[in-house]
Amino acid sequence: MGVGRALLFGALASVPGVLLALIGWVMSGSPEEWDTTLWLSCYVPFFGCIAAGLIIGWRDGENPDLEA
Repeated sequence: MGVGRALLFGALASVPGVLLALIGWVMSGSPEEWDTTLWLSCYVPFFGCIAAGLIIGWRDGENPDLEA
């Protein structure tokens, strides 16, 4: 269950990652040519959101503080 949930969360996290990458691309001036600043403004938000989704999905769902 953990791997499937992690993959699902990672796939769903790509949607806000695309939006953040688009915002970063527009804020960097929408360059036509490749530049090294695109790593920071486009790729880091996209893959960061996917990595965060994978980590959140991979964590164990049991939270002892919330158990009755």
